[in-house]
Amino acid sequence: MINNKKIVFILGSMRRGGAERVVSIIANHYFQKAWKVDIILLLSGKCEYEINPKIRIISLANEAKTRLSQIPRWFFGIRSYLKENKPDSILSFAARINIIVAIAGIGIKKHLVVSERNDPLRDGRSVLVRMATNIIYPRVSKVIFQTKYAQSCFNTKIIRNSQIIPNPVSVNIKHKKERNGKIIAVGRLEPQKNHKLLIEAFKEVHDMFSQYSLIIYGEGSLRKELENMISELNLTDLVYLPGNISNIHEEVSKAEFFVLTSDYEGLSNSLLEAMMMGLPCISTACAGSNEVIVSGQNGLLVPVGNRNKLIEAMIKFINDWEFALRLGMEAEKTSIQFMPGTIIKKWEDVLEKS
Repeated sequence: MINNKKIVFILGSMRRGGAERVVSIIANHYFQKAWKVDIILLLSGKCEYEINPKIRIISLANEAKTRLSQIPRWFFGIRSYLKENKPDSILSFAARINIIVAIAGIGIKKHLVVSERNDPLRDGRSVLVRMATNIIYPRVSKVIFQTKYAQSCFNTKIIRNSQIIPNPVSVNIKHKKERNGKIIAVGRLEPQKNHKLLIEAFKEVHDMFSQYSLIIYGEGSLRKELENMISELNLTDLVYLPGNISNIHEEVSKAEFFVLTSDYEGLSNSLLEAMMMGLPCISTACAGSNEVIVSGQNGLLVPVGNRNKLIEAMIKFINDWEFALRLGMEAEKTSIQFMPGTIIKKWEDVLEKS
């Protein structure tokens, strides 16, 4: 019997990022289940993840225009799509997009699941967006949060209509466990990730341990500023910014340890992937990280923005390799809860509920 069920994912882009990786995993899963799968992109039509070529990608993006000026195009494009295709399930990502999708679907019978992807108190959303989510979220089919913290940022009515589903994580490579002097970070070159803190801390660490280098994978608006900082600190041949690469897991697995210095997160995919590989991990105690790392047991947590504590944690791993490896092993055990099979089942329970 032919499966005529349809699912559509609506988000900003399919560039490198946590939400985008989640969509790639779930979309491919539903295609394998013989569903018709569409992905609607609002900010960029470029796809940087492996998506089955038979999955249709529909771009409503016009990167030459401001986001505000594109809202009518998004609204009418989404509404037209919903009327014509009548998907069985809609999954949208990020507060502003969730609002647009919900409004575009007014009067159309639909099963709409919306997902919050960041720290709701730190991601720069306006008062208007906060008011809109408070009105809209109780009326959608389900609101998905990645962490208990993000869920707690909303009122009781929304919490009752919500569920926590962390990111599915899939890596097929393990930590090499080599002492090669490589420290690695992965994250967009944006203020949220606070790579400046990491570079400043690394400078102090390198002054004590000259064999170490720092590699920060990712791309973003702060590239030039970070390059200038690296030059001013005389770290040109020690701190590298290779951008986005296709074999990121292979490169991360070669590091001695992984560092995340974000000021805030939803739930960091790069951290979860490093943990699943068995890398010793250091993270700021931002939302998400503090729900998966128990400091001193399966990683080290340092206060957000605290350079001295970050330096101490990095030195601890360098001086006590056996301790670092033990925490890496425990991190790998922790990561079992994020295996795709476990997480996909939770998404199925939400997306396929009539």
